[in-house]
Amino acid sequence: MPLFQQKNLTNNIKVGVWHITENQEDLIEQATNLAINLNSLPQTKSDSRIKQWIATRLLVNHFFNDAEIIYNELGKPSLSNHWNISISHSGDYVAIIINEEDNCGIDIEKIAPKVERIKYKFLNDDDLKVITSHEHLTLYWGAKEALYKYYGKKEVLFIENLFIEGFTKNSTNFYGIINFNHPPNLPQGRSFYSKIKMEWEKIDDYILVYTL
Repeated sequence: MPLFQQKNLTNNIKVGVWHITENQEDLIEQATNLAINLNSLPQTKSDSRIKQWIATRLLVNHFFNDAEIIYNELGKPSLSNHWNISISHSGDYVAIIINEEDNCGIDIEKIAPKVERIKYKFLNDDDLKVITSHEHLTLYWGAKEALYKYYGKKEVLFIENLFIEGFTKNSTNFYGIINFNHPPNLPQGRSFYSKIKMEWEKIDDYILVYTL
């Protein structure tokens, strides 16, 4: 199927999800028919990576038919029409969020026991007290990935600088916090703090989470 989900959260914030069921040739045909630039198609033998790349551009085209994805020197994407964008893909799903006025972050992750093996790399003691399932473990991982993309710089430490606040099992909304008020890994005198509303949902065996 093509477009799986579109959400116009506000006039300035939109989310799109694509479930890739097409083969590579079908996706290329769709992109060609829409005059999407395929000159930067990844030079890789990975069929999955190529399909994810094309599906991402098809999602962007669903919102804007004349905007291209560009990247800054740190690899953070934006759109040529000056909208902010964040991109995520996992398995057969691709997700984007676009925001006209602010940075944004999105992540989609498949729920799987393997995330248990790396939880101590991204969860602090307070996080570990709240999480009771692989679903919520995946949610926290995705939320911190989305915050990392929102910030857009490389010095972020998931345990020391990214925090989840207000998460409950009965709500799809919570807050993400990026805190560099005491930044041992940043240049002297530099600090950053932001508290960002976030939302999540379950799609099949995946968790989708994004900033608002």
